[in-house]
Amino acid sequence: MLSSAESIANSPQDIWEKSLEIIRENINPRSFQTWFAPLKPLQLDENGLTLGVPNKFFCEWLDNHYLKILHNAIAQASGQSMSIQYHVLDEKPFSPYTVPAVKIHEKSSRQEAEKFESNLNTHYTFENFVVGDGSRFAQAAAVAVAEAPGSTNYNPLLIYGGTGLGKTHLIQAIGNRVHELRPRLKVYYTSSESFTSHFISSIQQNKAIEFSHFYRSCDVLLIDDIQFFNNKGKTQEEFFHTFNELHQKKKQIVLTSDRPVAELGFLEERLVSRFQWGLVADIQPPDLETRIAILQKKCEENQLEIPNEIIEYLAVNLTHNIRELEGALTRLLAQVLLTHTEPTLEIARMVVSEIGKPVNKQITIEQIIRMTAKNFGVPEDRFMKKDRKKHVAIARQVAMYLSVELTHHSTVNIGLHFGGRDHATVIYAHRMITEKMAGDIVFKNKIAELRKRLEYTI
Repeated sequence: MLSSAESIANSPQDIWEKSLEIIRENINPRSFQTWFAPLKPLQLDENGLTLGVPNKFFCEWLDNHYLKILHNAIAQASGQSMSIQYHVLDEKPFSPYTVPAVKIHEKSSRQEAEKFESNLNTHYTFENFVVGDGSRFAQAAAVAVAEAPGSTNYNPLLIYGGTGLGKTHLIQAIGNRVHELRPRLKVYYTSSESFTSHFISSIQQNKAIEFSHFYRSCDVLLIDDIQFFNNKGKTQEEFFHTFNELHQKKKQIVLTSDRPVAELGFLEERLVSRFQWGLVADIQPPDLETRIAILQKKCEENQLEIPNEIIEYLAVNLTHNIRELEGALTRLLAQVLLTHTEPTLEIARMVVSEIGKPVNKQITIEQIIRMTAKNFGVPEDRFMKKDRKKHVAIARQVAMYLSVELTHHSTVNIGLHFGGRDHATVIYAHRMITEKMAGDIVFKNKIAELRKRLEYTI
């Protein structure tokens, strides 16, 4: 966050143009033109950078799909972390939708709790979470924890389920409800990747004590996607001690994962055993009625009038997760806005067809590592070690290259998946594989085949 307006060295236009250059390198051209080209830099002051967006859907889509890329790009372009605010261009008066900057606070006294940045998205509440049979138990547990943090037997609360089923919504809804009922409590939400990044940064800056104090002073700690603690031994150890201290003080811990506790075998056994101390609740894919209700709720929130036949068509044909449903509705809206037409069943069919393409499946870095290791005959754990043997180094660089090409992770986060390597190593790996492919047709075909298998078989 900027300390004063005078500390701003560049205009909002300068910073945004530099940010766009970085963003363009990290996402595909179509996504860039759809979601970033329409944004306008409006203001840069002590509150951060304000971006003009066409409508509220852009705010939510950027938050759910490109928040890390956006934060990282602006931080690199400006040289410092800052908050991002959205302003819907056709709304008056000026009322920005704020995304708080992610940062570590060194002060943690209870007197400053109201000023404490919890890193929560205020949109995620229990009121706008549509409950279905597959999420009823998890939602009830989340409400119980939010209304009596640290005072129930549900500590920790671990919510698990597939991608896009509402885990992030529920965990942040807990934080927002605690804020509403007990505003003086310190609530902090983060992902396991951000926790790891903060931890590494604190070691590099000789601020490990401040890091530990910050996390262990929380009254409610919410950590998303703990499966990404995989292969991060030092981070797991730090979190183990943080967990123990918070639990002993009866502070509330809430975690999410994409798989059951029994399948978290890649984490330390002592850590997994602690996750089972409280309550484990799963979220299942929503049934048809719930999917229709979710789309209707989304339309209601955004004051949209979408014919029932279109809503039902989307709900019947998109069955995997909530994020897919909301993404389809957003794409449909984008098509309507860009073509200046009314929403039709034909447009809905086109959107469903695009989403249904195998190439649009979300590929994870873990899947890339697994398949690359198998393809090159290298054990997966060698990718994380400082092994400079040529065949291992090439395989590792290929995995980094594919992670840049096939995921939306920043080069910083990709590096963390490969034993804590920095972003410069990832950029170098991408360049080396690109050059090798240009000069070696056999190698190029091998990478093309591996990429095709990742895109169409995972």
